[in-house]
Amino acid sequence: MLANLSLRTLATGTLITSIVLAALTDGSQVLAADLPHTTPTATYDAKTGSTFNQSTSPLHYTAIKGANHYTVALRSDGSVWTWGRNLFGELGVSENIRYRHTYSPIRIPKLDNVIAISASGSGNNAAVRADGTVWEWGGGRMPTQVKGITNAKEVITDAYSSAALLRNGTVWTWKSPVYSSDVELTRKPQVISSLTNIIQIAASGQDLYAVKKDGSVWKWTESNQPGTSPSVPTKVKQLSQITSVTPTETSLLALDKNGKVWRLDDTGKKTSYHHELDVKKIDANSGYILLLTIDGAVYTYGRTVTGKEGKVNQLSNITDIAAGYSHSLALSTEGSVWGWGADKYQEAGAPATSSGGMVYKPVQAPLGTDVYLNGERFESMYGAVVTSQTVQLPAKEIATAIGARFDVRKTQGTIDSYILNYKGRTITLYPNMTLAKLTYDEVTTVQQEEISLPEPINNYTGATTVPYEAFEALGLQVSWEATRGMMTIEDTENINTNEQ
Repeated sequence: MLANLSLRTLATGTLITSIVLAALTDGSQVLAADLPHTTPTATYDAKTGSTFNQSTSPLHYTAIKGANHYTVALRSDGSVWTWGRNLFGELGVSENIRYRHTYSPIRIPKLDNVIAISASGSGNNAAVRADGTVWEWGGGRMPTQVKGITNAKEVITDAYSSAALLRNGTVWTWKSPVYSSDVELTRKPQVISSLTNIIQIAASGQDLYAVKKDGSVWKWTESNQPGTSPSVPTKVKQLSQITSVTPTETSLLALDKNGKVWRLDDTGKKTSYHHELDVKKIDANSGYILLLTIDGAVYTYGRTVTGKEGKVNQLSNITDIAAGYSHSLALSTEGSVWGWGADKYQEAGAPATSSGGMVYKPVQAPLGTDVYLNGERFESMYGAVVTSQTVQLPAKEIATAIGARFDVRKTQGTIDSYILNYKGRTITLYPNMTLAKLTYDEVTTVQQEEISLPEPINNYTGATTVPYEAFEALGLQVSWEATRGMMTIEDTENINTNEQ
């Protein structure tokens, strides 16, 4: 039986949350990363800017972005999660250690109170915090603040540059190289002086676009040459009454105020695009297009991720879409993320359901699980993995963080067993077995007993993992709340000692 959260932890979490919310309300800039990561009881909604009681309101996703074989998602508590390929450190969860891929969401460390996200290419990711600051990560980089940008509400990233839309309707652009070999291309943020009253921005390579409040569209070019400023924006004369634009490989798609899509090819010719649909959002990538209609249906055209054009029949009540390089994503009204298409690196959010690493029907991605150790949020490049039977936890990392010991025993290079030891209690786990041996001291004798785990010890994303029940057997108090995406592990003996 799972234990309940302690009153001490809940009280601490309420205090910290109140401090953060008060700071944001009065306009000052307080970074949650600088505060203790204690167990939360209230949640900041990244979509609405409001807070709600987390004990009665399940967590959910509020925004999604697709990139080259990976996904970035924003959760309702203002945290950012990612899954998919990490061969080149594109997920941005560690500066040095890489692993092939993960379908279990990993929380981006030291990044809280986020209201907007962007992802493109292989590791060029960015986010806007509630205080208006912009942060970048990926390509082996941990989150770093972009100096000189404040009061932002939207950010976009691309191979050649990044741009932020400020709350006053102005646009700033800069260049932060993903890899150290391109450091000479760095360009500090600068305002695009002729642009005002902007409501949306988009990018494709060196070409950037901005939509004004009056419905006009403007285009300019970002240079990839050091010391060269962006070009002066020019008006796209063929377009008017536009609410948003989406560049593709060979054209520009524009959504007008009546929900109709127009296509502007590279010669400047304007044509209607699927005017039988009433559209509220467009996204595109690598030769294909996603359309989200006002009634929550999803359509896809071009060189689609499954090879099939038209309506994605398995989806309904969708509020957001995202086109990855070879996988597609949809966000439902209840905040669930659905992925389909290429899944070789599990970018769709689940193990591939067919040969060749493909997912032909949308699969639901996990929510992502925060782990709190004695009231402090545990941050690691290895995430908790929710399975059908239990939650698998990275054994060595969790053990080290709580002061336990984790050892691997081998005979002639073959693993015989795994040992977890904490305060006189030892669990011996065996490969491919759910039965484990528990040894502990009792007065003057040593006791042994067999315990049954729901799953054997395993390996996810390059880390050896154990079912959380193994830590319970060590005498720790464990609570798993699926709707809140939270697991707490506490040493009640330490808590009682500290409270005396």
